[in-house]
Amino acid sequence: MRLRVLGTLSISALAVACASGDDVNAASGGGGGTTSSTAVVSTAEGTGGHGCFATETLCAGTCVDITTNPAHCGMCDNPCAAGQSEAGACVDGMCNFSCAGGFVADEDGGCTNLRGAHEPYPTDCAGCATANAVTQACSCPPGTVDLPLAVQSDCPGVPMRAKTNLNLCVANAVAPESDFGGAYQLDDVAGWCGATAQCRVGNPLAGGACACPDGFATTIGLRSIFRLPCDDAEAGSTIVLCGKQGAPVTSFGGAYQYDDFAPNCRVPNPLTGDCTCPAGTVDQVHRVMVDGAMGLYGSTIHLCLD
Repeated sequence: MRLRVLGTLSISALAVACASGDDVNAASGGGGGTTSSTAVVSTAEGTGGHGCFATETLCAGTCVDITTNPAHCGMCDNPCAAGQSEAGACVDGMCNFSCAGGFVADEDGGCTNLRGAHEPYPTDCAGCATANAVTQACSCPPGTVDLPLAVQSDCPGVPMRAKTNLNLCVANAVAPESDFGGAYQLDDVAGWCGATAQCRVGNPLAGGACACPDGFATTIGLRSIFRLPCDDAEAGSTIVLCGKQGAPVTSFGGAYQYDDFAPNCRVPNPLTGDCTCPAGTVDQVHRVMVDGAMGLYGSTIHLCLD
């Protein structure tokens, strides 16, 4: 949660008599004593022509409590404005910001829908091949879920390849200011293992379709060989990452793919124009298998994460 302290104002109240500026004396019976009754209001005229209460301030002709009003928090015309990925509330004259539903907070206090990735080794070579930098393990942090993309990989120093997953840790919402629009995976052809289409893994940020959300025109297609679930045969697919070139990088700085064999840079990062990550992002490496002139061989998918 990000706390933005926007300041508070002290509210001075004037004691104004209910009638003619003097105390109103109420007659008492018996000994003839009197009591004094005073209404505490401000001198400002609010809506309806009456003064504001001592706990209120006149803002744009309306009496408001600046300790709780999100449009006038701490002072008049000081809104707790929030983007589509975060919500703001006024508490004790200060704007408290929290992530809106479907987004999670990062270490910088921002709200994002991507919190790293991880990849376990194939089952024949147990362990965590690439840990999530956020959790330091093959796991996703709270507020996100695994988006498993089917790949296969090799064990270090072992001439083998077997199935595993490249898991993106995603939240389930997207906003125009987001730099990440999810991912999906397409088979080379339709009909494998009885499938009626090529969409192997749908994009949860696009309603489960093999598509990117509106406005996310920067697509990065990365090659992967995977194992078919029906007969364990090897097949080819394309993993598509959805980005937005020109948006401020808050969680996703693009991706690229680098093969074991020349010309090596199979897919350049559209955010840099080559096989590199933008400055300020972390290059996270995931091992996969691909096909090419050399047959089946190793490759690395590089996710540029912030």
